[in-house]
Parts: sequence; C-alpha cells; structure tokens
Amino acid sequence: MSVILGLTMLAVALAVGFLSRKRKPKTDAARVLVRRYLHPGHAWMRETEDGDVLVGVDEFAQSVFGSVEKIELPRLLKKVKQGEVAWHLRHGGRVLPILSPVSGRVIEKNEMVVINPGLVNSSPLGDGWLLRVRPTHLGAHMNNLLTGKAMQHWLDATRAELGRFFSGVPALMYQDGGVLIDGLADRCSDEEWARLVDRFFLADVERTK
Repeated sequence: MSVILGLTMLAVALAVGFLSRKRKPKTDAARVLVRRYLHPGHAWMRETEDGDVLVGVDEFAQSVFGSVEKIELPRLLKKVKQGEVAWHLRHGGRVLPILSPVSGRVIEKNEMVVINPGLVNSSPLGDGWLLRVRPTHLGAHMNNLLTGKAMQHWLDATRAELGRFFSGVPALMYQDGGVLIDGLADRCSDEEWARLVDRFFLADVERTK
C-alpha cells in the first residue's frame, strides 16, 4: 500500500513540475506580445499568443476626431490590406476613414465596440480594439510600422506638425498657442477636415461619402 501511495505522490509531483515549466514560457511570451506597432495612418496592431493580431486606432486619432458615435467595420472573413481603408469612424456629419495596419482576413469583430463606440475614446489601446485579423506576410509588413522609441518620437513630431497645420486659425488655438486637439473635427470647416484627414490619416474623405 505504501509503495502505491509513494508512486502516486511521485506522479503528482512530476505532473505539477511539468505544468509549472509549461506555464513559465507562456507568461514570458505574453509579456513580449503586448508590444504595439503603429501604422502612419494612426491604426495600431499587436500580436496575440495564437499568431493573430488585434487592431484599433491610436490615441491621436480618437482625440482629434472627438466622440465616436458609430463605427463601420468590415464583415467577417473579409480581406483587409495594409495601407488601404478598412473601417470608418463617424460623428455627426464627420467621417474618419482608417487604413489597416496589416494585411489579412478579419476573423473577429469587437462587438462591445459596435454596441458602445465610446470605448474607442475611453480605451483606444485596450477594450476599444476593433478587429482580430489573421495576418498574411506579417514579417514583411511590420517593416512599414513603428514601435518603441521611434513610434513615440514620430507621434511627438506629428502633434507638433498638427500645431503648425492650424497655426493660422485662431479659433482652434488656446491662448498659450497650443492646438485644441480634442474634438478638432467639430471645429474645422469641411475643407480643413478634408485636408487634415489627407495629411495625417493618409485617406480621402470624399471617397467615403
């Protein structure tokens, strides 16, 4: 009896040790996979543990656009292409087309965002993600994305350029000379908005109307 009990305890110990070794690499991988990559059209992507990617819009996009009232996402299984319009944000009479940061097939839509578009404003890099995509040629396409310090420097330069872009429009400036970024879409004329989308989001508003 004692021999059987000893063998049982040994088997349990070996199983626990095996599962512990299995969990550790997964934890390390999860830590690495939170790395986010940004497309110059202000859509981000991050890899998941199963090889898919989650995509969404960055803080710059939601801040400039203001309150998101509606999101038009591609249908399931539709193919999206890096650098081509994949979805639209809508607010009042304004529309913001966003370019996909990756190429691949849409395998999931964030239904919580469809129900509550405001998540894009409150948590653009978290709960406000939009699509899960099964990517193609991801390694090559990541060469067109920014990450880490390069991404942050680029964002800082973009915000500075936005200030220069509207430097001649007093209604869009604070008294100290800073650009009033939040909800800028509501404060632009139609022509200004079209130029802003073309310059900072690399898209054409007229094609989406």
